[in-house]
Amino acid sequence: MAINKEIATRFLRAWRIATAVRLATAAVLVAPSWFAAPLAATAQGQDGFYLRIDFGDSDALTFQGSFKGVDLPTRCDRLLRSGPTMVPPDPACTGLGSAVFATVRFDRGAETMTSATALALGYSLGRIRLEAELNNTALGGTSAPLLDAGPHAGENVREWSAVEPPSARVSGLTLSDVFLNVHLDLDNPSRFTPFVGVGGGVSTVVLAFEGLRVRRTLANGFEPAGGVDPAADIAIPAWQTRAAGTADYMSLLLAESTLGANLIGGVAWEANERFSVALRGRYARYRDVRKPGHWDLLRSHAPVLEEGGRPATFDLELSDIAFYAVAVSLVYDF
Repeated sequence: MAINKEIATRFLRAWRIATAVRLATAAVLVAPSWFAAPLAATAQGQDGFYLRIDFGDSDALTFQGSFKGVDLPTRCDRLLRSGPTMVPPDPACTGLGSAVFATVRFDRGAETMTSATALALGYSLGRIRLEAELNNTALGGTSAPLLDAGPHAGENVREWSAVEPPSARVSGLTLSDVFLNVHLDLDNPSRFTPFVGVGGGVSTVVLAFEGLRVRRTLANGFEPAGGVDPAADIAIPAWQTRAAGTADYMSLLLAESTLGANLIGGVAWEANERFSVALRGRYARYRDVRKPGHWDLLRSHAPVLEEGGRPATFDLELSDIAFYAVAVSLVYDF
């Protein structure tokens, strides 16, 4: 009897262990089905409206500008001479036409604070999300060399000061967008949902632009085309003396509308049924913008091409306008 009792005890213990193993195995096999459904539902989100707010940072990629207008050679500036007859009979002084005379390429990155903010109202339908978005991207300010272009570039470059070479500066560069976007949530059995998107719409480019060109002094060898070497034992023309050390300065406020588009990607984390947080990356690109302007100073005198004549004007065209931004998104489902 003692032996049978011991055998029964061992059998009961083995049965309990086997039962526990079966239950544990069943729990392991069934547990994913308990969590997969709610997690998948959470990853896909609920159908309906949602509100999104973004806070982040941005940086502009390389963009460039060009100036088109009449850029008088120094020897043709009538205001530097005692009378119109003193201007040499040079085709460059008579057959003046509008052409690109300077370019600038901003590729140093922002030198001031930048930001990227957005407010969007969207609607989720399964894995597809449609939204209307208001973006405001502040790209700050930056500076770059102002380079000569056009038929007189070769002679103009000899005039500029080596101490303060020609330069241009953009400040307060801001892009405001009204975009329509479509997103695709990538199916993923977790609370982290990758997504991609694309969109576009109307944008406004706002900036302040400045350009400065300073000429050499006679002591630093100012010798424009048509002038003489200051170091030579030759009388220096009065117009050359008047032009030495002078400056050309332009300032322009630009607020122009254009079209833009963006590519979007990121990953969202569902905190609960109503609230989620996302890390969102964005690359945006815009069509060229153009703005007419005029010189504030031309060789340190009034910005006109001749005494009592037409003003010295130009067209500024900005192209290759693009930026990237990274932001944290807070999303609330209604």
